[in-house]
Amino acid sequence: MKKFVKSSLVDQIFDYIQGEIIHGTWKPGEKLPSETELAASLEVSRMSLRSAIQRCCAMGLTETRTGEGTFVRNFSLRSYFSELYRMKLLGQQPNEINDLCAILQLGSARLAFASNVTPEKIQELEQLDQTMESAANANDQNAFHEADIQFHRAICGLGDNHLLFMIYDAVESLIDDTIQHNVELSVKHAGGYSLVLEHHRELLESIRANDMDRFTKAIMASRSRSIHYYPTLES
Repeated sequence: MKKFVKSSLVDQIFDYIQGEIIHGTWKPGEKLPSETELAASLEVSRMSLRSAIQRCCAMGLTETRTGEGTFVRNFSLRSYFSELYRMKLLGQQPNEINDLCAILQLGSARLAFASNVTPEKIQELEQLDQTMESAANANDQNAFHEADIQFHRAICGLGDNHLLFMIYDAVESLIDDTIQHNVELSVKHAGGYSLVLEHHRELLESIRANDMDRFTKAIMASRSRSIHYYPTLES
């Protein structure tokens, strides 16, 4: 059994338990060894072990049931990144998340443009654009936000690359809040919904034209606007 040094002991125990879960040593639904047994086998204090297990629970890897013990939860990248976001990224610079969203969309578009985007996928984007316009006319920010998210999700599916889309799906909780903030800052600081609608129509037109350069310029222009407005979002 692995032995641990004193420095960052809780971190090391957490990393060990996380690794065992990810590698399938402890499977979803399976009960972990008792606190006493696990602490003895790892040669660590029960207090350090308890802190590491609490972190595992906070990250969504495990759950503790009163009177029963600690069990492995059904694990997915999406739930893992969602918890990671809430714990570690809420106070971080949102522009990094904008960058991530841009990278995923540019990558998917480049793959899609190599073989032309199907009419069905263009039609899906057109319908979402119309939904956003209707929501804007009704000043329904929630409906607008939901259609906006689905629009960017559809773009990340253009390239038919399942791994790329899986990464997007895993980090969607990060991107979701950032997209909502982008809408809020546009409504508050940039004259309402019109700028967001113009951006999406430029993306849509570039996809119709199979024009990667135009698509890239639209994505990067949106990124630049976000960088400009984020510092004033809370003002």
